[in-house]
Amino acid sequence: MPLLSKSIKEGGFAKATGSGGGNYLNPSSIADGEKVRITLLGDDSIDGYECWVDGPEKRLALRFADEPTRSDIEERAAEVGGKVTDDTVARRFMAFAVWNYELEKIQVFQFSQQSLATPLVNYLSDEEIEAEPQSYDFVISATGQGRDKRYSVAAMPGRRRKDNFEKQISAEWSKVTEAGFDLQVMLAGGDPFKGLGF
Repeated sequence: MPLLSKSIKEGGFAKATGSGGGNYLNPSSIADGEKVRITLLGDDSIDGYECWVDGPEKRLALRFADEPTRSDIEERAAEVGGKVTDDTVARRFMAFAVWNYELEKIQVFQFSQQSLATPLVNYLSDEEIEAEPQSYDFVISATGQGRDKRYSVAAMPGRRRKDNFEKQISAEWSKVTEAGFDLQVMLAGGDPFKGLGF
């Protein structure tokens, strides 16, 4: 009999909730002490600049492929009925399509936190991981709360190396991509899942 049960080994004592049940994995929703395991999907990602402006009903995200000027931000905000405030600042972001193991769901993992970007870029620049990124999983954990929240990223041998995981993930990814999922639409203010029924 193994020392640790399978459920404790895979999910820890306090099972992760999967952070954000929607189509987006938001780093700020990863609770203190929680871990989320993901694998990257597809063969592209996006990066650019994002800022938030006040909209008629809620705050709106504006995304740009290149670093925008203040007038670029004001022009785009006006197009969507948004208002630029004094604290509107464009920050660099990255986004990947991922499989969230805890939720058994495809999500967009978008973030601007340096503590997530630096280790992910380092891992994905590693010769072995770069050659087969789908053979690795990434475990994202958070400590602290609010402005004191810190993130860490660890690369692990991927669960997709096992047939049952690979079949499930590949089948879901095929469904989404055949329905028209396109990460690139985020740069034009779109939602990659919009109209797909997911």
